[in-house]
Amino acid sequence: FQSGGPVNDILSALSGSPVTIAWLSDPTLALVAVIVADIWQWTPLMFLILLAGMVGVPEDQIKAATLLGANPWQRFVTIVLPKMKTIIIIALAIRVIENFKIFDTLYIMTGGGPGVATETISVYIYKLTTQDLIWGYVAAIALAILIVLSIAAVFAMKRMVRAREVTA
Repeated sequence: FQSGGPVNDILSALSGSPVTIAWLSDPTLALVAVIVADIWQWTPLMFLILLAGMVGVPEDQIKAATLLGANPWQRFVTIVLPKMKTIIIIALAIRVIENFKIFDTLYIMTGGGPGVATETISVYIYKLTTQDLIWGYVAAIALAILIVLSIAAVFAMKRMVRAREVTA
């Protein structure tokens, strides 16, 4: 995402004219660049998790639905998706937790800037800890994050149990 980087080179090749977008200097574009980098980083793991869930879908049920005349969309909605609810919830829980933890990509790409356009809670905590030395406030924020993520994890586990009961 540097001005002379591969993203601008690809855009230049596609448009036929030189493109020099300052991705990490503009607040809106910096956020887009960070989001794209995060998606690029986590898509393979999410794909593997979901693929593992799809492998676990019983083949005989899909064949039976095919014989009964179900089209691919109907098979997906009535068989595959309900069987994969637990896996989807696990994947979403992992992504939510990792989004709270995102630090390295942001700090390397933008340092939380320009301004505070890409500053997440982890970058904010880092800045408070290293620059302002407000340890008590940082500890309180970290405890609040722990409580919120714990509640989210309990909610996700309840959804997984409910999804298991429906498909069982």
